Amino acid sequence: MRRAVVPWLVAGLLAIAVGTGVVLLLNATTFGPASFVRVYLEAVARGDATGALGMPGVTADADLRVDLLTDSAQLGLTDLREVSVEAAPDAEAGAEADGILNVTFSWVSPEGAGQSTFAVQQIGTRFGLFPAWGFAESPVAELSLTVEHDERFEVNGVVATTDVAAPAPVGYAVLVPGVYRVDHHSTYLRADEVTVLADRPSSRLPVTLDVQPAAAFIDRVSAQVRDLLGGCATQDVLFPTACPLGQVVNDRIVSEPEWSIVEYPEITLEPGAEFGTWAVPDAPFTAHLLVDIQDLYDGSVSTFDEDLPFIARYLVTIGRDDETLQVVPLLDG
Repeated sequence: MRRAVVPWLVAGLLAIAVGTGVVLLLNATTFGPASFVRVYLEAVARGDATGALGMPGVTADADLRVDLLTDSAQLGLTDLREVSVEAAPDAEAGAEADGILNVTFSWVSPEGAGQSTFAVQQIGTRFGLFPAWGFAESPVAELSLTVEHDERFEVNGVVATTDVAAPAPVGYAVLVPGVYRVDHHSTYLRADEVTVLADRPSSRLPVTLDVQPAAAFIDRVSAQVRDLLGGCATQDVLFPTACPLGQVVNDRIVSEPEWSIVEYPEITLEPGAEFGTWAVPDAPFTAHLLVDIQDLYDGSVSTFDEDLPFIARYLVTIGRDDETLQVVPLLDG
């Protein structure tokens, strides 16, 4: 009887040992902290922001905008490789932080290779046997974006707006790791692309986007200014209405004044006081006036036939349709 029991006990103990070994192996691999981080990184790599945000511990600060926590804002990663898993040091005590592990992975982005370290901790168990993990520090960074001279911008092709009509920083939550290419392309405006690499959780990444007039904007305003000045030249008066030209004559005019534009201004644009407005600063131009004048003292008639220098100033407003331009002269007095 005893001999029959011994093999059964041995078999049972072996089964327990094998089962324990399997559990330990799974705890270290499939259900380990590195595997948890890999699942998150694979979601980021395939542009699955929704999947990444669904991982335990992935949260964004309530003060940050979430416009960029979308699938289309992710450029993707490749070549994910585990580098290390280490106990996180306790910054205050100089000892190991209780239960927190630092998991480091290397990766390759469209802007090159890098690596990121993630703090994770056990948050429970699965099936009573395997540890469940969560991020102890959310793998989210802050893109602190200041857009100058316009509210609109693009990140990795995602069109967004700061909703702040002033050059003030606005915080956006972005997933780590990630490459974020910030620029502006609209009908009349452009900004040089700024590339931001978010590789550390909780980091703050300040970016300033300088929006400036595109060549098409200057050409369009130049054409409208030429039309406006051309319209001024058709008015047969010494001081054309709503126009930056005119001539004082102390004697009597005895013919209709004839204006013509000799040299049109070369247009430059500067940001206006409000977003959506741009100013044409002092722009010199030359007009010609032809008019007969009678001297009030002796009654003699002479012809005023001269080129006259003037300065033009305009305020330009871009319409909400991003196509219409309103060009209004700014006149002294």
